[in-house]
Amino acid sequence: MSESESLICPNCSERSPAGYILCPYCGFDLTQIVRARERVRVTFRERFSRIWRSLFDPRESRHLFGEIGVNPDRTGAIIILYLLSVAYAMRLGALTVKAADSSWHGWELLFFLISPWFVGIAFFILAFFAWLMSTLFIWLLAKTLGGKAGFRDTLGIVGYSLGPLITAAFIVNILTTLLSPPIDSVTSTTWQDYSLFEILYVPFFALTAYHCGNGIRTAHLLNKYYAYGISGFLTLFYIGVYLLPNIFFQS
Repeated sequence: MSESESLICPNCSERSPAGYILCPYCGFDLTQIVRARERVRVTFRERFSRIWRSLFDPRESRHLFGEIGVNPDRTGAIIILYLLSVAYAMRLGALTVKAADSSWHGWELLFFLISPWFVGIAFFILAFFAWLMSTLFIWLLAKTLGGKAGFRDTLGIVGYSLGPLITAAFIVNILTTLLSPPIDSVTSTTWQDYSLFEILYVPFFALTAYHCGNGIRTAHLLNKYYAYGISGFLTLFYIGVYLLPNIFFQS
């Protein structure tokens, strides 16, 4: 066995064969050391591909999140958070235009196209905090069940799993813009008429949980029941902090 195919256990200093995640001599957990050897730099093109594949294709989920679980990437996760924040800001922009004028001419259209990229920064701050808190919860729960990945690795998994919510946000934006009547104090149309579109988020929340579960299986080396159970808590968390308040507030 060559030295490149084995590694030295930091606990007992014995040489462990390649592929072992536990030292055969002392039982020390070698998972992080093995993964550090496997990781390579994620290029911009690869990161863009990860973001695109995370948006809506469930057929790619196991392969994609298996890849992310082994070689995590937090930069792509941050990009997804910002795009999600912009998509939500665009929803508010569409509602603002509806409330002001349904003509979509002049400054209204310009406001709708440009302002979300700036307003989204404020939402990004909130999304970033929610990302950290939900990841901390998932990481602690995974570690309790014997998970192997670190907190920084789990951040990448959770961040990328939010990709489907971007797709959902743009679908809801388009439907709100095209199908909903203007908000008018003269008619019966009010803000609560737009809350029905929030139901469309439900299948995308389920896909988010599926993505996250696949990543947890690979990164934390947990069985599928533990992994999908943990990711289910992620879905409940985001439904609790976003979907339900939005519906009740507009009702």
